[in-house]
Amino acid sequence: MAFIPKIELYQSNGTTLQYLFPAVQSINAPQTIKKSTVIEGIRGQGCIVIPGSTASWDLEIHGIFLAADYSAVTALIDDMETDIVLFTNYVLKFEKTISTSYSYNVQRIEPIQYPVSMRVNFQDYIVKLKCNSW
Repeated sequence: MAFIPKIELYQSNGTTLQYLFPAVQSINAPQTIKKSTVIEGIRGQGCIVIPGSTASWDLEIHGIFLAADYSAVTALIDDMETDIVLFTNYVLKFEKTISTSYSYNVQRIEPIQYPVSMRVNFQDYIVKLKCNSW
């Protein structure tokens, strides 16, 4: 049986599953949770780079809802909107391999996007989360 990576959203305690993202097509998660912070002066040349800091950044999850008909797709959309509440602290866990996973402290601070679709039996979604926001 092949390993299928999962992207799961947990409540802020990190143990209670809040939402499992279905049919994720792409995610801009980096290979490491560390990120360098660049500080540039308004006068002068150059910058200061602070390696290994935890600056906030935007994480985008692109996926697809697949269902039998319009009402089933709409129910999946309603579930996502209900489960991922604006300005609430969550822990996002991304399993890269069986033994490797990444965790991010996130909040949803923007509306979920649903690119144009007839919602006959599928609907694209884009969830933007602010990482290291709490």
